Amino acid sequence: MDGAFYRDLREPFIGSDATAVTLAATYKALLPAGALPPLGSHYFGRIGKKVRLRLFGRMTTALTPGNIQLAIFYGTGADANGVNLAASAAVALSASQTNLSWEAEFTVHCRSIGATGTLFATGKFLCNNALVASTLLPIMIPASAPAVSGSCDLTSASLILSPQMLRSGSTAETAQVHDFEFEALN
Repeated sequence: MDGAFYRDLREPFIGSDATAVTLAATYKALLPAGALPPLGSHYFGRIGKKVRLRLFGRMTTALTPGNIQLAIFYGTGADANGVNLAASAAVALSASQTNLSWEAEFTVHCRSIGATGTLFATGKFLCNNALVASTLLPIMIPASAPAVSGSCDLTSASLILSPQMLRSGSTAETAQVHDFEFEALN
């Protein structure tokens, strides 16, 4: 064995669909903090520690949905809270779509440790071509210039990774998560 490396799904697991989130012009957490794994202090206690988050859900758009953006935050799990690790570009949503499938995946790994540690995040978003034009897919996260995060307190027992979404536009779009996996990769 080359060290104690493994792949393991972390609890809590979803037993039922998450409550639908009404998107807004500020980031909205796609899952409540209680549905996300508590990392505990020093979860990212070594450089190279890596996790993957995968979400599968559905979205409904209204008449003037505007654009969508996805991001992964390291914070309390509240809306738009914490360090934004990586975000997509704003991509146009299609109007008047109902219950169309989407999938998002994020990979986050530790670049430096401690109370002022840093994380590096990348990801992608795929969806039904009627929700976002196929010429715009996949949506890469970030769209360009991946970078190490700002300072993250990786010693805090209360901070978590939180996938979030926002939209521009003047109508009420909703996103709902049906399946969620948090996988420790090593």
